[in-house]
Amino acid sequence: MKQVQLIKIIAQELQQRKLVIALLLACLLSALAVVQMSHLNRQLTIQQDLNYQQRDQLDTEWRNLLLEQRALAEHSRVEEIARQQLNMQRPTGDRDITVKLQ
Repeated sequence: MKQVQLIKIIAQELQQRKLVIALLLACLLSALAVVQMSHLNRQLTIQQDLNYQQRDQLDTEWRNLLLEQRALAEHSRVEEIARQQLNMQRPTGDRDITVKLQ
């Protein structure tokens, strides 16, 4: 009999304090949302840092490739390869041929 009365008393108290309970639940849900958003923010910040590192690495690689391309395209290097590997020679003035278009 005492248990039944105790349950009735608890139920009456809960009905009287609905607003307090609702505010408590709202506070708990808000706290959980803050924790979740903080975790997500940290993950996104870490990913952003990794993306910045990758961008810097790719930028460095791009600059190195540009330097290599310029070095390979130098006129003196091309002329040397043509002379050594293809046995080509620079034409003299009497061997020049001019083609005229009509």
